[in-house]
Amino acid sequence: MHPTDSFAHAAVEAGTDEVFFSYPRVDRAAVLPLVGALRAAGVSVFLDESGIDEFEGITDEIRSALAGARLFVAYYSAAYPTRPACQWELLTAFRAAVALGRASERILVINPESLVDHIQPVQLRDARYGVPTGSGSTMRLVERIVTRVAGSPGCLGDAIASKRPVWRPLEHLGSERFVGRVDEFWQLHQALHAFEYLATQDGASAGQAVVMGLGGVGKTLLVEQYARRFAAFYPGGIYWFTSAASHTPDAPASEAGQADVLAQHYQQVAAALALDSTALDPAQVREAARQRIETINEPCLWIVDDVPGELSPGLVRELAAPHPLGRTVMTTRWRGYQLPVVDVDMLHPDEAYRLLITARIPNAPAEKTAARTLVRRLGSHALAVDLARGCLADQPSLTYTELLGQLNDTQDGDAFQELVKDLFMQVPTDHTNDIAATFARSLHHLDDHALTLLRIAALLAPAPLPERLLTSISVALSHQDEQSTRRADRRALSAAQRRSLIRQTGTEPPSWFMHALVSRTLTLNPETTRLKPTLRQAALTATTHLMQAVYTPGRLDLADVMPHARALVEELDTSESLALLDSVARYDYESGQPASASHHYQRLTNARTTQFGEDHPSTLISRNNLASAYESAGDLGRAIPLHEQTLTDRVRVLGEDHPDTLISRNNLAYAYESAGDLGRAIPLYEQTLTDTQRVLGEDHPSTLASRNNLASAYEAAGDLGRAIPLHEQTLTDTQRVLGEDHPDTLASRNNLAYAYQAAGDLGRAIPLHEQALTDRVRVLGEDHPSTLASRNNLAGAYQAAGDLGRAIPLFEQTLTDTQRVLGEDHPSTLASRNNLAGAYQAAGGLGRAIPLHEQTLTDRVRVLGNDHPDTLTSRNNVASAYWLTGNLRRAIPLFEQTLTDSIRVLGNDHPNTLTCRNNLANAYESAGDLQRAIPLFEQTLTDRIRVLGNDHPDTLASRNNLAYARQQAEAVQHGSTATSATEPVPQNPSTAD
Repeated sequence: MHPTDSFAHAAVEAGTDEVFFSYPRVDRAAVLPLVGALRAAGVSVFLDESGIDEFEGITDEIRSALAGARLFVAYYSAAYPTRPACQWELLTAFRAAVALGRASERILVINPESLVDHIQPVQLRDARYGVPTGSGSTMRLVERIVTRVAGSPGCLGDAIASKRPVWRPLEHLGSERFVGRVDEFWQLHQALHAFEYLATQDGASAGQAVVMGLGGVGKTLLVEQYARRFAAFYPGGIYWFTSAASHTPDAPASEAGQADVLAQHYQQVAAALALDSTALDPAQVREAARQRIETINEPCLWIVDDVPGELSPGLVRELAAPHPLGRTVMTTRWRGYQLPVVDVDMLHPDEAYRLLITARIPNAPAEKTAARTLVRRLGSHALAVDLARGCLADQPSLTYTELLGQLNDTQDGDAFQELVKDLFMQVPTDHTNDIAATFARSLHHLDDHALTLLRIAALLAPAPLPERLLTSISVALSHQDEQSTRRADRRALSAAQRRSLIRQTGTEPPSWFMHALVSRTLTLNPETTRLKPTLRQAALTATTHLMQAVYTPGRLDLADVMPHARALVEELDTSESLALLDSVARYDYESGQPASASHHYQRLTNARTTQFGEDHPSTLISRNNLASAYESAGDLGRAIPLHEQTLTDRVRVLGEDHPDTLISRNNLAYAYESAGDLGRAIPLYEQTLTDTQRVLGEDHPSTLASRNNLASAYEAAGDLGRAIPLHEQTLTDTQRVLGEDHPDTLASRNNLAYAYQAAGDLGRAIPLHEQALTDRVRVLGEDHPSTLASRNNLAGAYQAAGDLGRAIPLFEQTLTDTQRVLGEDHPSTLASRNNLAGAYQAAGGLGRAIPLHEQTLTDRVRVLGNDHPDTLTSRNNVASAYWLTGNLRRAIPLFEQTLTDSIRVLGNDHPNTLTCRNNLANAYESAGDLQRAIPLFEQTLTDRIRVLGNDHPDTLASRNNLAYARQQAEAVQHGSTATSATEPVPQNPSTAD
């Protein structure tokens, strides 16, 4: 029976026994005298006389006897932990004893062995266990038990009863053949409940554990069986998720691979909670899971199976349960995670033998010897032994001796030896030849349909395979209708699952998982090699079709497909593989993974150039997209030349007015603007807008985008008189043409808010920023780059209004999220770090601001270069922070360098140049050098009136600063210190995103 098949209420009847005596049958002769002495002393004792101790679970009779007992006595010999029935009795009593108080008060261990290492859980290894040896030992034990019974108030009673926990998304039935692992069970339980057992476990990582071991050694089965045996400790439910191991489990996860892991995890969480993963972003799914656990308000078990290697600490935290009531278990081959570890090694030879003979008990001595030899040849490797058992169960006439002989007979030649080599890397034992042969033999009796499905799985990633993808591939192969194909697939997969070759990992959406070692066996099979082109073509066609749906950033609808799409484009051998690569690159670009997008677009550009030539429209599209990916990654040194080349080629090949040519001209102008080269950006934007209106019309989305971009360029140049009306017109037209929630409308609203802020009109800017952030969270999701930008901009508006209590937490949240989503070196991450440092500085926290400013400057020089506008901004900000601490020796040279560079790069009238000039004048004034400060203040005020207008906040600041400096000069002249103007403060250049 399965361990959680029955959780009935344990009714306590009159006449129940005071002591429940648990023992393995092999110790019966030693136990009976002690039980007799107890009964003679007037203690009623329950002793199971069934003589069966191999079953999983406990009977109603046993449960009732446990409920009525005051004390549980375990005759804990070396055989005790090897008997499932004994372990179930102990576990049931232990759970009840923990619920009633300290376990050692309700459980008495009698240890006939000289050591204590075999006793689990370790809470029972204390000085109070009984020793049944020596003169008078029986009577001493009787006296102890009588005393303990008298001191135990009431019986175990209702603490025995428990409700059956709910599994989500799919109940795992475990294995009726599971053997051993008693120590590992209790180690895992103690790690998950460390805060309850502080005497035996370090509580630093209480509530979490990682189960580690080699491939196929039984990590997943161990956790499955733990979840079933210890289910009563988790009335809040059992959650099981399989991680998206889109690469070898021991290998580092790439940027895209880590993103896939997280996206697929939340897709599975959404399915487990019956949420629509296409309508929610990861943060919303995690919050829904947290609320569900909190509402149920009972402990639950949160399992993440097959976690890849070298995930970031932040991602590992994301995979863990979202609420303290959740106990988290992860399985992995990688040993680098800083969590309590449960090591899973090879089975003990006796346990491996017990697993093997569940297929058939060997009767003849020669068969027993062959079975023992099989176990030894397979190195007690759990998966290999189970597959050998499957061969025997599937072929009733196959003897142990015959199977042993077949291990040396491999028909696949070199392929078999390749499998042996691969196994040696994954399972480094002296038994790889025999394990490989066992894997190969276990596949021989599947029908052609089942083998085809497993071969398809072997072509894809070692990650959960969604049924919708597998069915699509199967339809492409069979040309049958989808419904009948799905039914046939499920029958075939069930047959493979019965032979332990594949397992179902989810129901909503349905998914399957094949162990990497089984996959490797199939991949190296000659028949798989022969069929690979056909299978691969079907897989490419089906995956490309699924990927054609427009990806909405922040959504999870493609998360389960992405690991397999990436696996398929590792080889670019057909036009279909190029089409799929294009979809993968677009997914990465839209989901905020610019480095991965650049890599894939470069591969696509190279392939299309080879296939179609330099001037083919498809090649030009790939080159444009590659340049945009470079730009998104902040690599303007490669982006701008590529945009220039693409525009030149499109004009030559397609003509001046082709829509693709207009797109290239716009993209080049944007790249110039990103580099701060507004002298080239603005005329190109103006030309693009004129041409787009003429060719496509006033209301075409490309025309609206062009108008928005020109307005932003005017704003960047400080020309707010032209920028704001153009932004207002663009927002009105975009709302009318595209709708309120279109991403372009959201961008237009954000940009108008920023323009109002730049003009000092915070009364209009802040409500518009708040609306833009709310809408982007709702439409795009918490982690979309545009949402992060809106959060940054709203924080900046709060800071501009002097509301640092709201600005700083929002900046901190934005930096944390931007680092996680985009990476440490992304320009948006650097901007977020700069802005947080500025907020700390504004709040007087220079001890936090200066190191953050210095780090940002160093990173911007490294990533963006010395002359990038963002680098100039950081240099100004570091100088300003030095000035505020009175360190003018470092501040003034840095201000002077920044002003010189800003004039050269941005021009005399750029708002950032004016800010730098103002700050240098402030530094001169602080140093007492009024002869240089006052002329510089006068020049800055004149320029700001001309460029920004009389009422702009920066103009007002300049007027105040000049007045203050003049009053200082008069005070020096007359020996007075009185001034009426406000003391100047440094200004930060604009950091519009």
